[in-house]
Amino acid sequence: MFHKIIVSILAFLLMLFPNWGGLQYTYLMYTNNSNTVEPVILSAIKTRDADALEAMMCLNIKQNVDDLPGKIREFLDGIDGTILSVERLGGGGAYSESKGNGKRITQIGMDFTIKTTTKTYLFIGVWEVANSFAPKEVGFRSINLKDLALITEGYVGIIIWGPEGGMGWHN
Repeated sequence: MFHKIIVSILAFLLMLFPNWGGLQYTYLMYTNNSNTVEPVILSAIKTRDADALEAMMCLNIKQNVDDLPGKIREFLDGIDGTILSVERLGGGGAYSESKGNGKRITQIGMDFTIKTTTKTYLFIGVWEVANSFAPKEVGFRSINLKDLALITEGYVGIIIWGPEGGMGWHN
């Protein structure tokens, strides 16, 4: 209940002050965190919904990855067999930084195991929770799919990320 009240107050303030980066950042920290987006991510993976996964990409990926819908379809088609379960792994790391003039950014690692009738995969994603200077950049900064049986040093798997990279500060 308290969470909904805070989000409502923040949404109202955003109507009054739409360009206030600090307010946008705080609103995103409440509405775009892992508790909120995890069910959407799990559903997109389980149903192999390329459109839903594309909608979760950051603006950098949407603007700079050639044939993004095709790459996402290739990514999801890389999951062999019928999906039996998708489960979030603990941890995954986090990155948060503040720079002058109120510029702040927060990202988290979102790692899932995907068990199918034939294999087990590791889905590694970097999720940008909040960004005070470029709020349209929130979403997946990168996604990576790895076959757990093949993980060795240097094994990349299938990866999608924009030219600004997957984790850390970006302009």
